[in-house]
Amino acid sequence: MNDAKPLAGVRIAVTRALHQAPPFEALIREWGGIPVPYPCIAIEPSPDPRQLADCLRRVQEFDWLLLTSGNTVRAIAECLAGLGIALPNYGIRIGAAGPATAEKAQRLLSCGIHHAPAEYGAAPLARSLPLGANSRILLPQSDRAAESTAEALRSRGASVTSVVAYRTVMGEGGVGLPAQIAAGEIDALSFTSPSAVAFFRRRCPMAEARELPALCIGTATAAAAHAHGFQRVICPAQPTLLNMLAALADCFASTAAKS
Repeated sequence: MNDAKPLAGVRIAVTRALHQAPPFEALIREWGGIPVPYPCIAIEPSPDPRQLADCLRRVQEFDWLLLTSGNTVRAIAECLAGLGIALPNYGIRIGAAGPATAEKAQRLLSCGIHHAPAEYGAAPLARSLPLGANSRILLPQSDRAAESTAEALRSRGASVTSVVAYRTVMGEGGVGLPAQIAAGEIDALSFTSPSAVAFFRRRCPMAEARELPALCIGTATAAAAHAHGFQRVICPAQPTLLNMLAALADCFASTAAKS
């Protein structure tokens, strides 16, 4: 395999939402790979946007606002724009689940980040957040988000207000992936959320898909891939897009060395 392009010619199905896919597709090309678009999730507004708007109107009542994804940041930014509210004016502390989410918050919300865990993700954020007595936390998330983050915070004595910021639904469009898999034209699948795994299985239920390398951004996504029967799950130590590709390259290099 070409050292300068460690994924040269590798065809990778990209299941991210359409608005999130371009940076990952560009990164795949930098590594010499070929991104194959197959969006398995799409992001829609909350079924009741008034809930998030009400929480943001009284954001000064909370000690922390936790941001667990870039989609959360985008939903909050759109809601704040509609309300005419500038988040930095309220002095609330912001926790972000990782550097990509933090960067998006700084760009779209014009706010600094007061805490981010050394290990990226919502669970590490909940474990490491510096809490005071009866800390009040606003936790906007997807309608499909697990309750585990809120439960972990409550177990530490925090008062948590969970609110649906957006809906995660099944995506559509992209290439005719089942036919390409059947023809042996896909080398790996990529997933950046448990929802993407679940919706992929609905869009592409063929058994052959589960035999392909399933590249997962983090442990929660990897657990979903295992639960859905994928046999070759690859997960980097740190959940970033760059580390995903490095893990895939390492896997292919190891396989080539053994053959």
